[in-house]
Amino acid sequence: MFNKEKRWKNIVLAVFCALILTTGTSVYGRGLSDSIPLKVLVLGNSITWHGAKPAVSWSGNWGMAASAADKDFVHLLKSRINALSPQTEFQFANIADSFERKFWKYNAADFKKFSDWHPDLIVLEIGENINDTLAVTYELGKHLERFSTQLSGGKSVKVCLVGSFWPNQHIDQVMKSTAAEHSWMYVDLQGLYKNRNENTAIQQYQNQGVGMHPSDAGMEHIANRIWNEIQHLFK
Repeated sequence: MFNKEKRWKNIVLAVFCALILTTGTSVYGRGLSDSIPLKVLVLGNSITWHGAKPAVSWSGNWGMAASAADKDFVHLLKSRINALSPQTEFQFANIADSFERKFWKYNAADFKKFSDWHPDLIVLEIGENINDTLAVTYELGKHLERFSTQLSGGKSVKVCLVGSFWPNQHIDQVMKSTAAEHSWMYVDLQGLYKNRNENTAIQQYQNQGVGMHPSDAGMEHIANRIWNEIQHLFK
């Protein structure tokens, strides 16, 4: 009787362990690397993407001030990720007007196409267009958490917040704290703008608004810093 009971307990334990292992392979914990992300969503501002705007002499259709599409940080990241994971898909968009500038009153319906896509990794490159005072008044961190949850499409996802390219220490601190609170990844871009002759396009564009955006070198530095934070997910 004792041996039969012991065998039964061993069977139950074995089944339980098998269930844990099976479940673990499909879990997408925030900040965990259990599965390679097969869908990467990058949302940001004009540094991520900006359509042609002749009024400011910008004719590109990619990250503003990069000399070509494959020189902006999104495409540089895509190239590195696909080298390790060719099956990984990408979507990216400019959300400066739809979320960044009004994060406390954005319309969730505007982002349904992204949540319906069910991304595995969400990279948010925002902050440059957020006012410090509004970030505190309207609790930016709370809305970042809500936004990422809505974008996830009902499943756990990996989230990477990217700090400001332009000096914005208060916003960065909020984003860094929010990332720590939710076990998200955080990428610090501070210091890049100090070397404006190299990392911005002020010498390539007469329009100051365009010129203060990252140059090819600046875009590469941004891609490098993000890659350093997320590369473990693809190995």
